[in-house]
Amino acid sequence: MIVIPAIDVRRGRAVRLLRGDPNDETVYAPDPGALAVRFQDEGARRLHVVDLDAALGDGDNREVIEAICRNTQVPVQVGGGIRDLDRIGEVIGMGAKRVVLGTRAALDPAFVMRAVEEYAEKIVVAVDCRGGKVMVKGWKEEGPPLEDALKALDDAGTPRYLVTSIARDGTLEGPDLRLYQQVMKLTETPVIASGGVRGADDVWALRDAGMEAVVTGKALYEKTLKISQVTRGRSG
Repeated sequence: MIVIPAIDVRRGRAVRLLRGDPNDETVYAPDPGALAVRFQDEGARRLHVVDLDAALGDGDNREVIEAICRNTQVPVQVGGGIRDLDRIGEVIGMGAKRVVLGTRAALDPAFVMRAVEEYAEKIVVAVDCRGGKVMVKGWKEEGPPLEDALKALDDAGTPRYLVTSIARDGTLEGPDLRLYQQVMKLTETPVIASGGVRGADDVWALRDAGMEAVVTGKALYEKTLKISQVTRGRSG
């Protein structure tokens, strides 16, 4: 089971938002690049970096993200405000190994099809869920129902999903296992889970639910989870 540390970048700093609320922000590191190197040194096999400013339509953190990709040896997947093919190419050119598509993907599966035709396994589609709906535009607006979205995105050839439970995101309350069980009934595409992880037991529960990997941020920042706990196996 792969645990992927999340580094959410806002105004050049590594932060976490509670349930995606930009007004409920905790700053965890002034230097996201140094944080990325620390996670790598602790055993992370991949990093998940989100440009929150780009996602919220309030600028971007391209230089910070490019530095993370350049100064780490592990693969980096990057998301946040990536809504056209040119931008996908730019992010890959910065050194990202995967690009995470959100709003545009949920609203326009044909765009996903074009992206996958050009970039194949480098594409990850974020499915951010609340109340049975996929949320878009920085989680501020409702998109399609989850079931409809997954069918359309599967038909578009999505190679991998990142499914986030918004209600659990940043809470340390444990993952929404019912959501992931539902998702696994709706698709055979590999799924990365995100939202609510507190400790190693949550990681194992997600693995047992069929998840390929899990993205977590706050649990690592608050030290309720250590990467070493889940890289040495269940007994480690």
